[in-house]
Amino acid sequence: MEFRDFTITKREILVSIAITFILIGIGFLINSAIQNAIYEKNEKYYKALKIENNEEQFKYAIKTNIGNTLAQGKVQAVNRVSISDIEGNYFKIKKVKEKYTKHTRQVAHTRKVGNTTQTYYTTEEYWTWDYAGEEEWHTEKFDFLGVNFDYGTIKFNNESYKHTKQVDYYTRYKYYTIPEEFEGTLFTYINNNTINVNEFYLQDAINDIIDNKQGEADVWDIGFWIIWIILIGFIDFGYMYLDNNYLED
Repeated sequence: MEFRDFTITKREILVSIAITFILIGIGFLINSAIQNAIYEKNEKYYKALKIENNEEQFKYAIKTNIGNTLAQGKVQAVNRVSISDIEGNYFKIKKVKEKYTKHTRQVAHTRKVGNTTQTYYTTEEYWTWDYAGEEEWHTEKFDFLGVNFDYGTIKFNNESYKHTKQVDYYTRYKYYTIPEEFEGTLFTYINNNTINVNEFYLQDAINDIIDNKQGEADVWDIGFWIIWIILIGFIDFGYMYLDNNYLED
């Protein structure tokens, strides 16, 4: 059987088939190790106590130091904050100052001088809005499922842009806020009668989090086999491309 500029013999095909089966077997071993590692990493989520909007159960979990817990519920600011610049009450307000600033940069140009090309530079001016400081207001405490915690106990990543206020041509303020209440699911390790090593999933239900963790294993499984099969193909092709004269002895 001819393929471009080399010949593939029947013996090379048989050896390649053997190599393929061996590599597939190795692939199963490697993939199994990967899947076990992913399961061990996510086992704490699977085995965690599940609490859905139940204040009494959450308080009992804290009282008894239950360990890993997935708790779904509402977060509420205990001390709502407000400023005159924007309307409403919030969990957190951040006011970022920006200055309209002139900059200069060197721009390269080329020109023909006789038979040679010369490079020369000119100074170009441009303007940008640059960070110039910020102020922040936030609740001192927040309530989650009937229990009060200090601000900062959980890092919430739901800050969003609210408004821009132009003070003059060169100065403006941008406002970012977190609403005074919102829902989500907390994964935490309850010990010493408090929550520790906290992860907060905004809007996600407990089942969604578990499904996402289980989906990680599926993604790794599919990705591994795609890469492994491509690798096997390259190895088989590389083997058959070589001069395997010893097979004909």
